[in-house]
Amino acid sequence: MSLADTTAVPRLAEGQAGNEIDAALRSLRLHFVIVGVFSSMINVLYLSSPLYLMQVYNRVLVSESMPTLALLTVMLVIALIVMAVLDAARAQVLVRSGILLDQKLAGRLFSALIQKSSRQGFSLGAQPLRELDDFRTFVTGPGIYFAFDLPWIPLYLGLLYLIHPILGVVATVGAVLLLGLAFVNESVTKKPMEDARNAARRSFSFTENIMQHADVIRAMGMQSAVERHWQGSRAGMLLQQAFASDRNALISATIRFARLLLQALMLGTGAWLAIDHTIMPATIFAASIIMGRALVPVEQSVAAWKQASAARSGYRRVRDILKENPVANLKTIVPTNETALEVKELTYRVARRSTPVLDALSFKIGEGEALGIVGPSGSGKSTLAKLLIGALQPSGGEIWFGGLNYAHWDATEFGRITGYLPQDVGLFAGTVRENISRFSDTSVDQVIEAATLAGIHEMILDLPQQYDTMLGPGGLGLSGGQRQRIGLARALLARPRLLVLDEPNAHLDVAGETALSKALFVMKAQGTAIVVITHQPAILDVVDTVLVLKSGKIDRMGPPETLGTQTTAQLSVH
Repeated sequence: MSLADTTAVPRLAEGQAGNEIDAALRSLRLHFVIVGVFSSMINVLYLSSPLYLMQVYNRVLVSESMPTLALLTVMLVIALIVMAVLDAARAQVLVRSGILLDQKLAGRLFSALIQKSSRQGFSLGAQPLRELDDFRTFVTGPGIYFAFDLPWIPLYLGLLYLIHPILGVVATVGAVLLLGLAFVNESVTKKPMEDARNAARRSFSFTENIMQHADVIRAMGMQSAVERHWQGSRAGMLLQQAFASDRNALISATIRFARLLLQALMLGTGAWLAIDHTIMPATIFAASIIMGRALVPVEQSVAAWKQASAARSGYRRVRDILKENPVANLKTIVPTNETALEVKELTYRVARRSTPVLDALSFKIGEGEALGIVGPSGSGKSTLAKLLIGALQPSGGEIWFGGLNYAHWDATEFGRITGYLPQDVGLFAGTVRENISRFSDTSVDQVIEAATLAGIHEMILDLPQQYDTMLGPGGLGLSGGQRQRIGLARALLARPRLLVLDEPNAHLDVAGETALSKALFVMKAQGTAIVVITHQPAILDVVDTVLVLKSGKIDRMGPPETLGTQTTAQLSVH
């Protein structure tokens, strides 16, 4: 296993799309240079032990000089102390390199995961972040030490040649043999281990999905069947891991055998040379120590095999995700007070589907107007909502808001003036205040204003810790109606200029629907453009225009009163 197989990366232009890991590693080159210098000094100082041994046996025992022994011992102690300090300093530099690497990549990967999950409509989970940790831990941890020690093998072998050429030949043959076994280990275990990681990725993804819907599994008697499926998935993962580990264990055992045999041969060869009076007896042990040090990087590379394999896989996965989801170009924020929303020939397609999800939609919502979108399930309503709030990119056509094409809006600024309530609400683990404030530094007054506008301020005051009440993932601890109304308050934060609500009254009682209607009338009065997707006819009292979607196309569009019973019929199809 070579350094190029584990940590080396292509020398591409810094900042080039898809090579952010490379750029992050290059930014840490000074740290790695320092680690390399420390490693060089450690390897040089390691020679103090065999030199001390040779001097004691060849000089002190002959001269019986106690001052010489004391001086040599003091020098050895100093050398070992310095070596230990350098070893600790090397570890500290790598730890700090790991922190810097995480700071450069973790946030970008988190953002890319959100971007990709939003675009494809399902979560990628946290596995890519764990794979980034595998890569970071390896390249900035003890596992990478062998890469810094590997260049010193020729030095140690050269010293053995200086002691005696035969000792150098024995050590060289042994080193080549062990390096060859290390490469064999890499080649025969690479694919099985990659298959094992893919199986583990699928198993963990399935497990996360199960835990998210544990109530459904329990309620519908699915636990036994799901557990059997999970066990089969996990058994496949373990079988792949066992297959790869068995191969590694066999070769590792061969390497250990070869190393022990090589040490014995080195001692035997040294004894033969000593008997022949070619070298001093003490040189036998010094040569054995030097050879052992020369082979340490090889043993380290085998020991770090699993970590190196996981790091390489993590590097590729993170690199691909970052490349697929590049950093959005910064856009100039153009001040605009317009709130008109205009959709022009909007089309959206997905892979493996012959017909578009949405096909050439065109409509306009003026300032302070509300559009109601209805239609049967599968007609593309929720997809349209995600396009309108910028979570998806259209396959064709354009969307304009405030006189600007969506492509020209800065994403952060657009999100700040937009309110969105999805079907599943999407609350997060955190306090009520944090959820309503969108986890930003929004003032308490603004949070209370949004809650009051949504009609839930009094409800929140009845919670155990009021606005500081902790919620579980998905708003665990609240009823469906409470979650929806807190989601509405979040959407209404800072009185957005564009408001998109997907089934906002699906879980509301009469009081909740009344509060929702009042909030929408207030938002209309202040000029907000509103889009409401619904299957409930009660909310249509607020809208100015109803758009009926059917198979991704506009079937009809007009004021609610002109559509009459036809609109009611569309709402009845769920």
